[in-house]
Amino acid sequence: MIASSFWLPPDISAHGSQIDIIIKYLHWFMAVLFVAWGSYFLYCLVRFRAGANPKATYRDAKAKPSKMAEVVVIIIEAILLVGFSIPVWAYYRSEPPGNDANPLTVRVVAQQFAWNIHYPGPDGKFGKSKPELVDEAINPIGLVDASEDPNAADDYVSVNIFHAPKDRDILVRLSSKDVIHSFAVPLLRVKQDAVPGMEIPIWFKAEKTNAEAQEMMKRAFALPASPEGEEAETFVKENRLRVTMADYGSVRKGSTLNAEHLKTLSAAGITSVELAPGFPVNIQCAQLCGLGHYRMKGQMKIYEPDEFEEWYASAGEEEVFDEDEFDDE
Repeated sequence: MIASSFWLPPDISAHGSQIDIIIKYLHWFMAVLFVAWGSYFLYCLVRFRAGANPKATYRDAKAKPSKMAEVVVIIIEAILLVGFSIPVWAYYRSEPPGNDANPLTVRVVAQQFAWNIHYPGPDGKFGKSKPELVDEAINPIGLVDASEDPNAADDYVSVNIFHAPKDRDILVRLSSKDVIHSFAVPLLRVKQDAVPGMEIPIWFKAEKTNAEAQEMMKRAFALPASPEGEEAETFVKENRLRVTMADYGSVRKGSTLNAEHLKTLSAAGITSVELAPGFPVNIQCAQLCGLGHYRMKGQMKIYEPDEFEEWYASAGEEEVFDEDEFDDE
């Protein structure tokens, strides 16, 4: 897998493999360039050291190899840009999901420091919103009352929690209430600036659910020798946001690891466990947007199609975003 070999997060999107290929070639090129220029730098340090050249020369330097190297670098950069980057970007931007693909259209309104996700409801039509109706506690996007606009009757707004179905095109209408933000979902290879006064469309298709993404990201962790002490406290602290990926006696799959679990596992003679992030698909702000930029984060919950429809039918029920359960993978 390209992503895992180059320390990238897993790719769960339909278009992500093309982006990973570009990153792969770019890293190989930069590695070769680093070695080449580093070697030349060391050569210069030795060849033109003061001991070997006690008298300064003021003639212009003439070096054909360095000029040839610069030409080669320019050619390779042009190939990467024209032959790989531009075609991938052009293909992505020229193929938005049409109505025949039955995309799920969602508005994402960024603000300091939260993501407001606006669903149109079963009628597929977004209700109107007005700036004067904005209330950060109960109406963050200023959605009008259903009596003023019937289309708003079934609309649903979620804060920091993006619900999406697997294997279906998602069309996001991205905007911002205040400053420039950047909507980034690393596992979906999605990143786009949100600019005030503009509504920018982006789209993607997830090919894995959260459970499948967890399975891809699970790793075996060796437990500390003792369930108590500084080493044990550090282990729990570093892995408290992960969940067990298998049943270990009374510690069930899906449990969030804690100090009591560590004692239970140790008493049962278990020396290692499989763990994965509790919320593997994260939304991040990739643009410095103010003092609270570090906490502008969200979670994406990707379901099987039938499970998403079941959630969509009950949308509007209160749900709470738990910042402590955010996994920075």
